Amino acid sequence: MSRGNSSQAGIQQLLQAEQRAQEIVNQARKEKAALVKKARDEAEAEVNKYREERLKQFDDYSSTRVGSTDEYAKKLAIETEQNIAAVQTGIQSKKQEVIDMLLKSVANASLEVK
Repeated sequence: MSRGNSSQAGIQQLLQAEQRAQEIVNQARKEKAALVKKARDEAEAEVNKYREERLKQFDDYSSTRVGSTDEYAKKLAIETEQNIAAVQTGIQSKKQEVIDMLLKSVANASLEVK
């Protein structure tokens, strides 16, 4: 019977060793998951920081090279007003000439049918 108890004790030790090994593996998995999460969070933070830096560089570049949108809109509005004023001036200067030309054409119209 001592041999039966001995093999029972051996089996018990193996089961305990297997249980401890499983606990170690589970702990290692938890630690690995925590490390992966930490690395992912750090990488995401780094990407966000880089994105913010690049956006700031782009905004700085845009404002120095192109100017702000408001400035561009004001400049465009001024140019548009100048163009409209130039067209109005052209209309006023040619208006009487066009009217005279139309009246002359109507007055000299031929009533002949061909």
